[in-house]
Amino acid sequence: MEPPIKPDESDCCNSGCSPCILDVYEDQLRKFRAAKCSSQTLANCLSLTSYSVFRLAATKGHTKDSRFFTFQYVRPEKCRPQSTSTNVVYEPGQYLLFKGRIHGEMFQKAYTPIYVENQVSNCFTVLVKLYENGRASNLFKTLRVGTETLWRGPYGDFRINYEQKHMLFIAQGTGLAPFYNILIKMLSNEDCYCFVTLFFCCQEKNILLRDELYKLKDYWNFQCELFISGPNKHSFDKKYNEIVHFNRITVEDIQRFMESVKGSFKVPICGSQSFCDNIKNILLECNVAKENITVF
Repeated sequence: MEPPIKPDESDCCNSGCSPCILDVYEDQLRKFRAAKCSSQTLANCLSLTSYSVFRLAATKGHTKDSRFFTFQYVRPEKCRPQSTSTNVVYEPGQYLLFKGRIHGEMFQKAYTPIYVENQVSNCFTVLVKLYENGRASNLFKTLRVGTETLWRGPYGDFRINYEQKHMLFIAQGTGLAPFYNILIKMLSNEDCYCFVTLFFCCQEKNILLRDELYKLKDYWNFQCELFISGPNKHSFDKKYNEIVHFNRITVEDIQRFMESVKGSFKVPICGSQSFCDNIKNILLECNVAKENITVF
């Protein structure tokens, strides 16, 4: 399915005709987004058990120490039969494994491909935080457009339950990546009546996907709250109607959410091990059922 071509504002005659060309575009765009995230009908150039070669197609700066890297499918590695498909297929929330070598030592690291509007079907994009002395970070810093890399996957079995009335996503740093894909899939589905809240914990200079999350607030069933560590709150540049807290998530924050929903809810968590353990303990202290908590 090809992405719809966006009409000019001048294409609308402003006479109240039905269907309006602008409304038709928005409807087709929603269908395209839903199809983009679906793997039901597409063969996959990726493999769970062997690596595929992807060439670095583009890279773009994001925050002060993170970048977007876009990779394009080239071929299967070694003697694996050539796939009849060049489509990169994954479900929202799934991740890929990157295989690299640095100083003669092989390693693997998981990265979540993120939704990019109108991305061609044989490409995927990851958001990489570049640490000072991180092994994978050091390798990514050396990549140049055209460099060939190895990937396999996708992995992860999270499935969206559209019958759920409330969901609270809690993310730290790049743990936002799998949740962003899930949010796009849920909010783009007109039949989804789930109220979705995101608690995103981050540093002032590293608010990942901030503009993208801000745009999602236009959906009636989405709310995002930022928990910022380390800034001077008086100098923080807050966007219009952006909900910002200058503290870590506490029992009081979870209780406040629970009072607002008045019922059961699911809580996916993604971040560092210590972050996930801490948030899980807070949730249990607030009497959130263990079976309603999912740690990515």
